[in-house]
This record gives sequence, C-alpha cells and structure tokens, in this order.
Amino acid sequence: MLYMEKIQFIASLPDILSAINIAGQDGNSRIKLDIPASDIEAVVRLIELKGQSFKVIIEENRDD
Repeated sequence: MLYMEKIQFIASLPDILSAINIAGQDGNSRIKLDIPASDIEAVVRLIELKGQSFKVIIEENRDD
C-alpha cells in the first residue's frame, strides 16, 4: 500500500441544515466543509483524490 503525503487544512461546518446528511440512498453520510481560501492548495490536492478512499482524522483547532 502506498502512503501519500498528509493533506492538512483548517475547516468548519457551515451553518446550514445540509452540512451533515445521514442515511443517504446507500446508507452512508455526507459532510460539507467550509475551507478558507488560504488553504486552496490543500483543497486542490484533495480534489485529486476523487474516487479514492482516504482516512479522515478530526482534531479541534485550539487556535480559535
């Protein structure tokens, strides 16, 4: 298994009802994130993973 370089960015859940959708047609969930323009490079790298699976780890940002 190949390991890629970590993609890291700051994000928040948008203040909308559809930010987290649970139990879609296939029983999975979907999460929408707001990511600042300053992290656009990470977003582009994330787009390159479209169609692939990857691990997500959430850590609270204590810099706020």
